Amino acid sequence: MDVFIEPVLPHPALVILGGSPVALSLAAQARQLGYHVTVAAPSADLPETADADIVIDGFALGKLNEAKRFVVVSTQGKGDEAALRTAVALDAAYHAFVGSRRKMAALRAKLIGEGCDAQAIDRIKAPAGLDLGAITPEEIAMSILAEITVERRRGQRGAGRG
Repeated sequence: MDVFIEPVLPHPALVILGGSPVALSLAAQARQLGYHVTVAAPSADLPETADADIVIDGFALGKLNEAKRFVVVSTQGKGDEAALRTAVALDAAYHAFVGSRRKMAALRAKLIGEGCDAQAIDRIKAPAGLDLGAITPEEIAMSILAEITVERRRGQRGAGRG
């Protein structure tokens, strides 16, 4: 007798903090790839309804149940500090900020000055995404998802496979 086992694994979770065009594109693309997407942003910062499983007004997330989680801050200057504080408090396999290294350095200094843990802030990659030369929100979102895929699949492929 042959027994075949097909595991049913939970969807990976993507938490997006912010309502920028990159955030909205990231949510839509991630849903197409099977992610459970949570978008958190003040409703005034969301120019349109986000394509997400959960939409939260503001950055107070409450309790999230997902085990394998990825977090991206894409606030475009609207609530950067509050979103980053929320991001560093989340246990995640990946933390990223859509913004320049210079902007992240300034925010890092400010948050540390306000008592945030430097090591937690240093886990946040900035700028988010692989360096693909992306310009449009859709391209930036794709580069972020590519980087998340690298992290998500790390160690899952057998040696010698290309």
